[in-house]
Amino acid sequence: MPAYSPDLRISPHFTWREFWASDGTEPPAWLQPAYVVLARLYLEPVRMAFGVCTVHSGYRTPAINARVGGAPQSVHMGRRAPLAAAADVTFRSGTPREWYAAFDRLGVGGLGIYATHVHVDGRSGRARW
Repeated sequence: MPAYSPDLRISPHFTWREFWASDGTEPPAWLQPAYVVLARLYLEPVRMAFGVCTVHSGYRTPAINARVGGAPQSVHMGRRAPLAAAADVTFRSGTPREWYAAFDRLGVGGLGIYATHVHVDGRSGRARW
């Protein structure tokens, strides 16, 4: 049984389920506050500018992270101290370059640009790629 309802709204436009692993694994309950911060402080404002957001990858189990070639210490697997969560996202309009710039202006901790999406995470400090 999930710790939180999959339909729980963690922000006006995002549900808890959107951040579950691709195999249906719920993130650990202790990560829920980090996803609330990610959704409210970063995803919602960029959604306002570019339209509906699709979360392609939120939480990853270590096995999924290894399978997709994720970094060994990927924030997608969650961080307890300091608490942080990650998501790979796209938006209805705009380009990865535009989404990246919008997240950068918001001061998000971790930010990566790829051909089809951006990675955003709530780590402390600043990481860009």
